[in-house]
Amino acid sequence: MTHKYNCLLRYLSFLFVCFVYLTTIYGQNSDFRHKKDSLLKAIASTQGEEKLKLYRNIGNKLEESMDFSDEEVDLMLQYTSDFIREARKQQNKKYECDAYEAELRNLYNFSRIDEFERKANEYLLFCKKNGFQRNYYYVYSFLLSTSNLNGIEGIKKMYEEAKQENCLYGIAEASVKIASLYYEEKRFDEAEKYFRETITNASKLIKENPNEVVNYYLISNGYDGLIESLLAQKKINNCTSLMSDWKKYAIDFEKTFNIPYPYLTYYYKACAAICIKKEKYDEAELYCDSMKLLTTSHIEEGFIWDLKATICEKRGEYECAIDWLNKSIEYNTNVGQLTYTVGLLNQKARILSEMGRAKESYSVSDSAFQLNDSLRLAQNNLQLDEVRTRYEVDKYIAEKEHNFNYLLFAISGCILLAIALGIWIYLNRKISKKNRTLAQQIKELTTQHEEQINEMLTKTSFLPHSLNETTSVADSDLCIESRIDKLCITIRDFLFKDKIYRNSNITQETVIKTLGTNKDIFSKAFNSCFKMRFKDYVNFLRMKDAIHLLEHSDLSIEEISELAGFGTVQTFRRQFNEEYNMAPKDYRSSIKKNNNLPL
Repeated sequence: MTHKYNCLLRYLSFLFVCFVYLTTIYGQNSDFRHKKDSLLKAIASTQGEEKLKLYRNIGNKLEESMDFSDEEVDLMLQYTSDFIREARKQQNKKYECDAYEAELRNLYNFSRIDEFERKANEYLLFCKKNGFQRNYYYVYSFLLSTSNLNGIEGIKKMYEEAKQENCLYGIAEASVKIASLYYEEKRFDEAEKYFRETITNASKLIKENPNEVVNYYLISNGYDGLIESLLAQKKINNCTSLMSDWKKYAIDFEKTFNIPYPYLTYYYKACAAICIKKEKYDEAELYCDSMKLLTTSHIEEGFIWDLKATICEKRGEYECAIDWLNKSIEYNTNVGQLTYTVGLLNQKARILSEMGRAKESYSVSDSAFQLNDSLRLAQNNLQLDEVRTRYEVDKYIAEKEHNFNYLLFAISGCILLAIALGIWIYLNRKISKKNRTLAQQIKELTTQHEEQINEMLTKTSFLPHSLNETTSVADSDLCIESRIDKLCITIRDFLFKDKIYRNSNITQETVIKTLGTNKDIFSKAFNSCFKMRFKDYVNFLRMKDAIHLLEHSDLSIEEISELAGFGTVQTFRRQFNEEYNMAPKDYRSSIKKNNNLPL
């Protein structure tokens, strides 16, 4: 009797504490709504970064107070859209990332998955490009949850990327997801390892930035998963110290943010699970009742139903256990948690078997088997789809890389051609400039030669004046100088008037024979009068004629070569190039450009 009285007293005391706690929460929630209304009124009168802060705070307050009605959901999404617009207007990329994060969180929570997936990749790239790691991995985590990448390989890819960047938040987000997958696969020792890593990194994050709510979310998930993993391995004694550490973080959260710890339901769930393992069913039930007072969602109600079912089963209250299981089975089936539903069906079949209702037990077991079989088939189909998708993606990437390589090759070719064209244009202009300069020099030189030749044509004597004045006519016929002078005049007339140099077959011997003199006198006279050898002077006259024809005629190079007496065009080009360091056609082109004549 005394024992029952003490139990009743403890139960009443507990209810009183819960009443006081809920009263406090209600007062705080009313205060939150008052603050939210104040923020809504203040936002129109603020500017700059303060306005962005108000947008962020309004979003947080709306999330805390809303009941997820359609009107509230639309209001929440409207505020996140306004938040994004204002951040873009102010070009504040940090708040823009926060606004993107808030919008994706709401789209995910409100099951607007199509819109979420349409925007997530764009926002993810924006966060990555601008170096906001926490926002990037937060969005990355959400994206993994909604895509077929939500397997161990996809999450480990995120994990390795975060490790390479030494981003604690990214590592913690990835490790808690890896741990959860291992837990679902009943690989509890590996799950324990990653849950512990999550707790370690989340605790570091809280020390670095205690004002970031999401860090407490990570550490709560870490403790919750770690307790479940330890209980699955029957390591009950390790859980006590962990619960104590978890409670400290809950207290720190309330002190830091001056609001109730939002993950208290999960804390009570873990406490109840530990009590069940220790066969303290009354305490476990009290924790369930505490959870019920704090419950704000069907997910949390599902925790209570599962715990209540287990407590009733352990006590032998099978009918009650079946009732709780039926609620949980119905809820998990409706929300698509079919893997968890299989476990609940197996638990129900086991209880029915204990009750001696073998036929019902067999029927429930068969339902569980069929559901599990369909899940495996769906999983296999999903894996096949993933393989096909990966093949198509790899094929697309390979084709894209192939096309990109072709594009690079084409661009490289165009660049090389452009460089070659630029070099060609540069060299061509440089050569043209050089040729024009040379052509001008040749023209000036040719003009000088014309003047010299005209002067030579007017000469009556090649002898010095002193010699002419002192020598008589009679003596001049006998004087060697006089004879040479006469020979020079004859050669001059022979060359300039008769233009024998235009004959390509003319030689010095032919001229000597024609003039009836000898080689020595001819050479002495020619060198004395014309200051060069016969062959060189003939080429000089030929070149003079060729230059004149190049400047003043449209004859071809071959025709000019023949008219000037060079014989072959190859000889003409070679001698012209040797004399003037340019080709005949380049000279013609340059001299016409200098004279502004069309080619």
